[in-house]
Amino acid sequence: MPEASFNTWTSLFLIVSAIGSFLSVLLFTDKNGRKNNWPIALIILGFSLVLVQYVLIWTNYRAKYPYVYFFDTTWYFLFGPLFYVYILKFYVKEYKVNFIHFIIPIIFAILSVLYFIKTKGHTEYENVNKEVLFTLYWSLKSPWVAIGILITYIIACVDFIKIHTPKKENAAIQMRTRWIRFLLFLFFLFVIAYISYYVLVKFSFFNPSWDYAISFTMAIGVYGIGYIVYMEPRIFNGELFASLFQASKKESNDLSSQTKDEFYNTLIQYIETSKPYLNNELRLVDVATEIGLTIHIVSQLINEKAHKNFNQFINEYRLKEAEILLQNNEDIAIYTMYYSLGFNSRTTFYKVFKNKHKCTPLEYQAAFKSKTLS
Repeated sequence: MPEASFNTWTSLFLIVSAIGSFLSVLLFTDKNGRKNNWPIALIILGFSLVLVQYVLIWTNYRAKYPYVYFFDTTWYFLFGPLFYVYILKFYVKEYKVNFIHFIIPIIFAILSVLYFIKTKGHTEYENVNKEVLFTLYWSLKSPWVAIGILITYIIACVDFIKIHTPKKENAAIQMRTRWIRFLLFLFFLFVIAYISYYVLVKFSFFNPSWDYAISFTMAIGVYGIGYIVYMEPRIFNGELFASLFQASKKESNDLSSQTKDEFYNTLIQYIETSKPYLNNELRLVDVATEIGLTIHIVSQLINEKAHKNFNQFINEYRLKEAEILLQNNEDIAIYTMYYSLGFNSRTTFYKVFKNKHKCTPLEYQAAFKSKTLS
């Protein structure tokens, strides 16, 4: 048996796997996105484990420690359904997962555990070769079955996006469609890289370097999805990937000072009259759509006129509402009021409030009451 050892590439892939695991933890623990982002978090975690298994194979540690196994084929069966569920949950917030999509992965996972134990870590097949269940297991284990499932779900995602994209798109829908298509492109990149291994491995020129390059491409696809999903709020607030998702800066630079003033007044009037900041899911694209301007122009107006970014600008209005409530309602439940003000978490509310007033909401209310009485 060849000596087990690491080289530069395999060490690098261990680091890449660790980064992916950390990214999946971020998605799992993010309070605002956990409800919708768990399918992507599972995809990243699964691929990170699969990547570790690749490293064990490349370094010959897999043969040395046969019981260190991460059920790679099971994960490849899961990737397609998980990505499809994410797309549906993104479009339909109340979507309930249909477990029919996970029947094949569940069956294969059970068979994998069974025969992993019976074959002592896939090292002894003599006693199971003639079993009917083993024949089913071994047939499903073919990479082309997983590839077929991945391709099927890519097609399903494309069809779903087409059906649920209106012919007349406003700015918000255009942003969503571009963003989802970019995610789909990254997932397609991952699948193509996976397929390429089983095609190229048949040629004589194939060597470990090709394997490393393919795995690295797959990592780019999966971790790229995870990163932009984690950064989703910033994407939709117009703070990330401007060149991909926003109009050119030229359009705002061509505006006169008078026009900018008029646009900014329109923005302020809308904010103060309609109070959209009380919406917990408010995004820059929503505001831009309502006042009939592009995302980039609204972002520029806020930066130039208010000297704040979008989140800071909106939070200022939320804080004003908080101050009014604290001043006029002694019986208000301070520990739960954050949600009605548009904040998604109590931690964020307290942090923003203390940054402005240098005290907690309760202390602010007590100080105001004391000042009024005196």
